[in-house]
Amino acid sequence: MKGQVLEDFIAEFSLRATSITGVVEVRPWRVFVDGASNMAGAGAGIVVITPEDLKLEHSFRLGFKASNNEAEYEALLAGLRIVIDLGAKEVEVYSDSFLVVNQVQGNFEDKDPQMIEYLRLAKQMMGNFETVMIEQVAQGQNRHADSLATLASSIADEVPRLIRVELVLEPSIAARALIV
Repeated sequence: MKGQVLEDFIAEFSLRATSITGVVEVRPWRVFVDGASNMAGAGAGIVVITPEDLKLEHSFRLGFKASNNEAEYEALLAGLRIVIDLGAKEVEVYSDSFLVVNQVQGNFEDKDPQMIEYLRLAKQMMGNFETVMIEQVAQGQNRHADSLATLASSIADEVPRLIRVELVLEPSIAARALIV
């Protein structure tokens, strides 16, 4: 239900850039993905940026033991599923995983059956787009997705939750002085 509401909102308010020549340019969706695996568990973080610059943030805890590379692929696949569901046709994917990006680009081969299956599924999903590009970025450029992945991998229990993040503009003690 929530996904449909978001999809309807994006479709209704979708902005397409018009160039000087009057030609409508469709801007690609940008997807930043990262996976994390540690002693506490594994997780994936995804930041989707719509053509209108709306940021959609997702944090997924993986309910199974996963290596870091498996978590990276799970993040990629989750990001692709999200933008497929939202109807994206042109997508740019950014990941700090050297291995995953190079495998998807066809620069590396892998002999591990599980990694081969992850790659096969990623390529199959990428076939849903008119254009799709995957690029490796420095970890510093992927901090947002990394934070979401780390959060998901570190949560101790399996209870679904909504985490609200607020900005506190001034120290609480300064606000208290105004109340007196």
